Amino acid sequence: MEEVYIDGVVEDIIYSNEENGYTVCTINWGGQPTTIVGIMPYIAEGETVKVQGVWQVHATFGRQFRVNYFEKKLPTTASAILKYLASGAIKGIGPVTADRIVDKFGEDTLDVIENNPRWLCDIRGISPKRADSIHNSYVEQFGMRNVMMFCNEFFGPALSVKIFKKYGSAAIDIIKVTPYRLCDDIQGIGFDKADKVAMSLGFSKDCPERTEAGIIHILNSASMNGGHCYLPENELVENASRILGVSEADVITAAERLTANERLKKFSVGEEDAFALSELYSAEVYIAAKLHALSEFKFPFVLEGLDEQINELEEKYKISYADEQREAIKYALTGGVTVITGGPGTGKTTIIKAILDICDILKFSCVLAAPTGRAAKRMFESSGKEAKTIHRLLEASIGENGGHHFSRDEENPINKKVIIIDEMSMVDTNLMCALLKAVKMGSYLILIGDPDQLPPVGPGNCLNDIIISERFNVVKLNRIFRQAEESLIVMNAHAINRGEMPRLNSRDSDFFFVEKSKSDDVKELILSFVSERLPKRYEADPLEEIQVISCTRKGSLGTYELNLAFQDKLNPKSPKKAERKYGSVVFREGDKVMQIKNDYDLLWTRGSEDGSGIFNGDIGRITDIDNESEIMTIDFEGRITEYDFSQLDELEHAYAVTAHKSQGSEYRIVVIPAFDAPFPLMTRNLLYTAVTRAKDMVVIVGNSRSIATMVGNNRIPVRHTALKLLLDVL
Repeated sequence: MEEVYIDGVVEDIIYSNEENGYTVCTINWGGQPTTIVGIMPYIAEGETVKVQGVWQVHATFGRQFRVNYFEKKLPTTASAILKYLASGAIKGIGPVTADRIVDKFGEDTLDVIENNPRWLCDIRGISPKRADSIHNSYVEQFGMRNVMMFCNEFFGPALSVKIFKKYGSAAIDIIKVTPYRLCDDIQGIGFDKADKVAMSLGFSKDCPERTEAGIIHILNSASMNGGHCYLPENELVENASRILGVSEADVITAAERLTANERLKKFSVGEEDAFALSELYSAEVYIAAKLHALSEFKFPFVLEGLDEQINELEEKYKISYADEQREAIKYALTGGVTVITGGPGTGKTTIIKAILDICDILKFSCVLAAPTGRAAKRMFESSGKEAKTIHRLLEASIGENGGHHFSRDEENPINKKVIIIDEMSMVDTNLMCALLKAVKMGSYLILIGDPDQLPPVGPGNCLNDIIISERFNVVKLNRIFRQAEESLIVMNAHAINRGEMPRLNSRDSDFFFVEKSKSDDVKELILSFVSERLPKRYEADPLEEIQVISCTRKGSLGTYELNLAFQDKLNPKSPKKAERKYGSVVFREGDKVMQIKNDYDLLWTRGSEDGSGIFNGDIGRITDIDNESEIMTIDFEGRITEYDFSQLDELEHAYAVTAHKSQGSEYRIVVIPAFDAPFPLMTRNLLYTAVTRAKDMVVIVGNSRSIATMVGNNRIPVRHTALKLLLDVL
């Protein structure tokens, strides 16, 4: 649809969101009242605006003009100025004061406010302090107008508002002098966008600022996309030179300069040098030092009689603990750091319950936590004791300057004697560092996880590095207990982990396989299973209890295409359901969606409880889409959250998810398409992770050849982490 321009005087402000500038107002366009909607911060009645956009018909409010770009001109006649000031556009001026000012200065009023604000003191009720405040409010709006116009060439209105909120009226000067600051300061602006701005402003391709920003960008990308905490110098230099189109000598010089400025840390790994982002390196240093200190802590007392207490628990529950379980329980309550690992059915839950029982006897305070809400919920269901997400345990909140803040830290530690963390394979370096800062000396830290699952989405590989360092008490549970042996899910998961083909020919078990060779047939059968056959046979809610897990995002059986198909099947288009298109994705009321990045700023309510933070992997349902206010409401298992439309890049449909995104969750029924995909994605630990997400049933549809490929592919990408090296030298 072709964009057009219209202009007119703002007659009425119907709605305005101060946070993001979204505004609904009426203008007088050619004598006709016309509704315009879009991001137009600080717009006020009486102003003349020129807007660019498209006409649209709203289902409720009828024909209106959606604004993609706007300019505003201040009123020039005394009557228009009076209406402008009386609207409250300028802080400190109400209708009565506006009338007095315009009565005295007439058409020169705005010039007086901008250039001679102390003249306002001649007006009854305006002190010098108030006059300065009025001037500052006016200048702020003037600055916003200039910033919006300057940024329009490079960014949309939402990012332009963020830039002005960060830099104020100095934004244009800051961008012109240091455009690459945008990468660090403004969420949503990466190196590529900042580089486009810099190139348009005449910065050279090999200028030092660009090379430095490019190096930071490459290290950030390596951490978030590859899980690396550092890059070897040769790899960093080669990649930066190729990507930035500059000489390797320029890259080395820039990296040394960043090191001198303490933005990078240079260190040796064996016989080669490496570079890391200073924050990540410091986090790994802290993790190593704190774990070492916790493990070496000399408790002022020695616990005795643990064997007798374990015997009493055996008698109470009519069970017999395996030797390795006994060992794990005793380690957990006598050492500062204990790691317990094992696959499904090996008794990890039994150990947790035993530790909790003994802690009750000893009057030890305990807390349970896991990286995701679903994992915490599973801990609660299996132990009967409240479990929190790690973020909630650390009391995550919005920091003073944006971003996240943890209230629990070294100054305000977790006031519990025993801290049990499950699903440790998911915990990345940054979260592990934050957690350890909140663990006080003398606490028992018990880390539980399965190192054979996929590594964290974020940087690092903490659980694996801690285990292979051999510096701590580690108990690996190998025995599969009798009850678990009855589950083909459990037995097949362990077979996959050993590199053996799972048993696929059972028809009367909890692990079901259907051979299909064509991708269209696989998709059709999966759609049928999820929408009709499984819900009918097992009385399962297709949105709440069944989860499709794919090994890839792309292709006909990747999550993107599957989500489109499932949306049409499970939540079809309807006049009763509002929609919002974002890029190529259509979000619809009733959709199942997933948060795909940690957002500590998002506020939520749950009954009378308020909180903040929706995190990577959280799944919810869209309950309302308000296109007029550009707000989407999502229910994350009771936490009601509002998303501004500019935040929709943080969401994707979750009818089908990748194995990485499924980590930490448990679903009643898991459906897995088995098909040919890029070899690096067809790995043993990916299949193992997907299978172990199921509680009651696994259904695999596809070809057995693909399953065999995944079982045989034990390729585990190398993650460059310094934690083991640091633990080795302590």
